[in-house]
Amino acid sequence: MIQSKNLYFKYEDDTILKNISLEIKEGSFTAIIGANGSGKTTLAKHFNALLMPAKGEVFVDGISTKKDEFNARKKVGFVFQNFEDQIVYSVVEEDIAFGLENLNLSNNEIKNAVDEILEELNIRHLAKRNVNTLSMGQNQLVALAGVLAMKPKCVVFDEPTTNLDEKNKKSIMGIIKRLNKKYSMTMILITNVLNDLKYADDVIVLKDGSIIFNDKKSKLRSRILKGARLYA
Repeated sequence: MIQSKNLYFKYEDDTILKNISLEIKEGSFTAIIGANGSGKTTLAKHFNALLMPAKGEVFVDGISTKKDEFNARKKVGFVFQNFEDQIVYSVVEEDIAFGLENLNLSNNEIKNAVDEILEELNIRHLAKRNVNTLSMGQNQLVALAGVLAMKPKCVVFDEPTTNLDEKNKKSIMGIIKRLNKKYSMTMILITNVLNDLKYADDVIVLKDGSIIFNDKKSKLRSRILKGARLYA
């Protein structure tokens, strides 16, 4: 689904990612974990061509992001940590429809797609609501709905539990896991919260812009987490 080969990324004179080679398989649930500043979000933004490698390449479903960023980006949805920033319209159903309006779909096709995702996320009752009247957890679902309506093959979640209370953390992570299992949708979770790893099948650990672990979660050991400056 997603491959990177000898990926390097620099910001001005600072090398943020160093020789990142990985493969995230279709239908998998992969957590990318690391301490703050380890390069997690920078790496994730390469997966849907928001950033381009300084050296190396990234492939999404066989498409090089350098050669065809538009079609690569369509395959990978991204729910940002500051998810409220990606909500454009004030009414929930209008915001979910926003991305679809750029796909030359008919009004009926757009309505059906919006209705489908409202039902899937169990937020039909919010369709006519103003986003400014919603809770943080509800707004995160609206942002997710807007991404899922575009029918990506993969969704990246950038630290989705950071600003939520325990109830909403459990809810959003449960939804992500359910979508992964129900539709074999590839899920990538960017996190620095060790407890979030229980939802993932595969884990990539970053330290100072390099991969120090990339394998099944069952093989992850505490010494690796401590080496990455992550502690329970």
